[in-house]
Amino acid sequence: MEKIFLLSGTAFLITFFLFPVFIRAFKRRNFLDAPGGRKIHTVQTPSMGGLPVFIGFAIASLIWMPLDALLELKFVLSALSIMFIIGFRDDLIDLKALQKLFGQLAAAMIIVGVCDIRLMSLYGLFGIYEIAEFWSYLISVFTIIVITNAYNLVDGIDGLAGSIGVIASVFFGIWFFLTGFEAYAYVSFALVGALLAFLQFNWAPSRVFMGDTGSLFIGFFLSILGIKFIDANYMLPEANEWQFMSFIGTAVAILIIPLYDTIRVFTKRMLKGKSPMHPDKTHIHHILLRLGCNHSQATGILITVNVIFVLLALVLKDFSDLVVLPTILVTAIALATILDLIFKSAIDKRKEELRERNRADRKDTKVVPISKTAG
Repeated sequence: MEKIFLLSGTAFLITFFLFPVFIRAFKRRNFLDAPGGRKIHTVQTPSMGGLPVFIGFAIASLIWMPLDALLELKFVLSALSIMFIIGFRDDLIDLKALQKLFGQLAAAMIIVGVCDIRLMSLYGLFGIYEIAEFWSYLISVFTIIVITNAYNLVDGIDGLAGSIGVIASVFFGIWFFLTGFEAYAYVSFALVGALLAFLQFNWAPSRVFMGDTGSLFIGFFLSILGIKFIDANYMLPEANEWQFMSFIGTAVAILIIPLYDTIRVFTKRMLKGKSPMHPDKTHIHHILLRLGCNHSQATGILITVNVIFVLLALVLKDFSDLVVLPTILVTAIALATILDLIFKSAIDKRKEELRERNRADRKDTKVVPISKTAG
């Protein structure tokens, strides 16, 4: 237990003291994210906040993790480094979508092919257990890419992505520690410490953004933890008190905000005949801002929702995916539908107020006749 506190505390302190230095350096080098377009911030803000986060996370892990844990995770840390470099390169000079995808696939293949961290079956979902090795690799790589990019997309307002990362890492870290997967617990809590330091500078009004430098490597890391949790949870003896009988549903509940928001946005875009990758401002955090919430309020609402889903997973711990997955999905759809209805009602109300104002302006406008004067 003391190693966890040392890891988390060291990652926090290193990251916390690095941020002011990097923020000044980013400003001097003009590594700033300018407002405009789809961006909702109003002042130029340093990006690439993921750089101090990664440094704090990596140094704390190297200092305090036992050698056997480092050896166990050496290829995981290598793949994380690759994803970090992809995000860093994209923040410096934009990469093409295919270049980013190729890099993500390469990192994912290290996790699936070399580390053998993959979904070994469907764990009873739809009554299916065993699947062919080919499908195991394909589904696992697809899952890693989806979670990585879903987390990247949810990084849209101050404090949100960092808070989601903390909630997920704390849950997975505690579970891995309690079930004996200590190496994964160590790195989970190293990330918690680094992200808590990041939030000191990213909470509204934000002094620095995470950027792809942070969101890609953190989303990638959470996808690894999610897949490892699903498979390890399934392999636990049934007598283990920490086993969740919903193997997939629990992981979905922990990552519900990025996963559901991405599915929701992509579905709406396709129903409108647009490409799912077409950028817009229809994410849940955008809707909350347009309803009048500030960044802190919108983030607070979404964090609360995330915690509610974590608690729901804990309450339904002894139920199978046949119960938990539908419950999670129906709850998410219900909450999103309520939000959409509130948003639609607010828009209709504003339109009606605008029409009333226009009518009043027309009534108050009087036509003054022009008198002719003899020349």
